[in-house]
Amino acid sequence: MKLRYYLLVIVSLIALLSGTLVQPALAQATNEPTGFKNVTVWVYPEYDDPRLLVMLEGQITGTTLPALVKFLVPQSANLFSAGSKNTQGVYSGGPPNRIASSVQGWDEISYTLPTTASTFRVEYYDDIITGSPDKKISYDFRWLYPISDLNIVIQQPLKATNFNVSPPGTKTTENNFNVVIYPKNNLTPDPSTQPLHFDISYTKTDPNPSIQNTTTASGSSSSNTVWLIIIAVALVIVAVFLV
Repeated sequence: MKLRYYLLVIVSLIALLSGTLVQPALAQATNEPTGFKNVTVWVYPEYDDPRLLVMLEGQITGTTLPALVKFLVPQSANLFSAGSKNTQGVYSGGPPNRIASSVQGWDEISYTLPTTASTFRVEYYDDIITGSPDKKISYDFRWLYPISDLNIVIQQPLKATNFNVSPPGTKTTENNFNVVIYPKNNLTPDPSTQPLHFDISYTKTDPNPSIQNTTTASGSSSSNTVWLIIIAVALVIVAVFLV
């Protein structure tokens, strides 16, 4: 009986602590930013996965935290993470709200940036690479807020040849990868405006991605850390209770 009682106490404490830690993250703010700044979009074909990896990061303007942020992602996008990083670069986040948008073929995701947020970050995979070994990608970028400054970085996969991006951009290297960069300024979210469109092509016979056995975002590790903290705190409380 005592063992069953102690187990019940542990389960109750874990449930209570998990609810306390999770609920603030789920709470939605109502104020929204008036724009984005310092935005970078990384477009990585076959980086650590056979699909296209897209990563978006930047800062909000025109409001205070906490704030509700919204993004457009393709309906075919498989979201990997949506959250924020603090000034120390520590990531936190979880599954965002996701609904169909007014733009055909696109979904709207939304979540709350906490008061500790320094930058927002969204990552997703999209299975839009066609052909083999001559591969093609038709990539679009759409946005919901005015963006004062934006950099789009398109990366050439390792072991890929005949890499080409249209329209032409600035070719350089980044983290030992060849990339093409497109700086943009003062973008307005006019629904009638065409998205920023890029046609990417290359030849690659190696089926392996550029980077293997890595995780590009800290979303899963952050989640594991939260549960480890919950369990550790629960065990400490139970130990004190038993003493």
